[in-house]
Parts: sequence; C-alpha cells; structure tokens
Amino acid sequence: MNKRIFAKLAGFSLLFIAAALGPRACPAQSSGYGEVSRIFYQANSAYKEGNFEAAITDFELICAMGLAGGNLNYNLGNCYFKKGELGMAVFNYELALFFSPSDSDLRSNYKYAISKLNLGPQLFGNGFQRLAARLFDGETIGFLAILLSAIYIIAVVILICGLFIAKISKMAKILLPALAVLFILSAAALGGKIDNFNKGGVVIAGETEVKFEPLEQGTTYFKLGAGSKVELVEKAQDFCKIKRPDNKVGWVRNTDVAFFSETQNEVKPLER
Repeated sequence: MNKRIFAKLAGFSLLFIAAALGPRACPAQSSGYGEVSRIFYQANSAYKEGNFEAAITDFELICAMGLAGGNLNYNLGNCYFKKGELGMAVFNYELALFFSPSDSDLRSNYKYAISKLNLGPQLFGNGFQRLAARLFDGETIGFLAILLSAIYIIAVVILICGLFIAKISKMAKILLPALAVLFILSAAALGGKIDNFNKGGVVIAGETEVKFEPLEQGTTYFKLGAGSKVELVEKAQDFCKIKRPDNKVGWVRNTDVAFFSETQNEVKPLER
C-alpha cells in the first residue's frame, strides 16, 4: 500500500472518530470549518425542500475541498437516489461504509438501492476471503488494525507466560490455534477492505459496454449495469481495464466508472 493510500486510510480512521462524536447532521463546528458547516447546512436545507440538484452541488463542493465522511457521503448518496441516479447513489453509500460500516440507516439505504438495481452480493477474492469479508463486514479498517495488534500481543503474552506457568502452557495449546484462526480471518478482512478502497470502484453509468480492447470501436465482451462493483486493473488514456467479481476482465470508458481512491487527493477529517 503506497503512502498516499495509507494517508487516506489514516484520515478515514480520524474522521470516523470525529463523526462518532458528533451529531449526524453536522460535520463541522469549529471556526476553521465554518464555511464547510454553512455549506453543509445549506445542502441539507435544499435536500429537505426537494431541491436535490442544489444539494448535490453543495455536497460535491465539500468533497472538492478534500473532505469526506460517513455523514457527507451518506447524504450525497441519498440525493442521487432521489434523483434516480442509482449508480452514483451506490458509489457514495459504498464510500460512506468505509467510515460507518455498522450504521443501520446507511446499510438499509444501501441494500435498498442494490435491490432496485437487481444486484446480488458483490464480493471479490477467493472463498476464504469472502468468508472473512462477511464475518467482519460491519467493522472499520481502524477496528481491524487494533484487533490484529491485540491478538498479536495476547499471543506473545501467552507464549511467554507458558514458559514459566505449566497451567498456561496447557491452555496455550487450545488458545493459540484459536487466536491464529482469528488473526488470519481478521487479516484477510483488513486486506480486503484496503484492496477495496485501493482498487475498487462502481459503475456510475446507466449501463456500460466492457470491451476486449481500449477502443470505442472495440468488440463488446460483456455489459455492466449501474451500481456494479469492479476492481481497477490498468488505466489507459480514455479507458480503464476492470475486473468484476467473477474475475472476467475487460476495458470500459473512464467516465462510466468511479473509483474510491480517486475521490479526493487528500482526505481531511471533518472536525467538530
């Protein structure tokens, strides 16, 4: 994972804490973010009035400032959903899930949007990686990183104590394999979430043709509908090579897909 991606994920963790401490409708209260707060409230007001285009413009303006968060992308997703742009709605719900994966309202809206598009589970990786993703679906990247550290420390303590205490040494034969399984599962889940942010994206066009080669006149290999998840394999000038969950690969226009890692050049936490 390169430094830019690591910086974004660190920003995500800080932002999740800030969002957890603050009310859902207010991303910024400090004087340094006064303008952001004003725009956010203005966008919320436009949304309540049914002026979804104006709300999207304001929310996107905040995103253009390099800010992101569960509340922001959740509200932006709702705006696109109301406008009928389900691809962009799913994309923003997915982004919000990086911050607030256990948010019941967010997950409910996300599942409803997916159902409207007739899309089933879209998990990448082998069977083991998919199992890990399901087990830790509601956990943040920060939580999984802490969990891995805790498991490692506990295992080391058990090993050291087992050298001097016979009873612990016997228990270690049961505890350590269990900790090893938990460690491997959580590591796979963490790796999957990082890969999802690093390479993942969503089809935002109503429908896009995936071609054998990066040419407008190229032969169509298959088609993808709005909200379909993909992974970035390679980028060309006007096309990008993508992979879908069943590992089929092809070329699609850059404008038809949005990738999570390209949403902001620098993610800044929204302060209270």
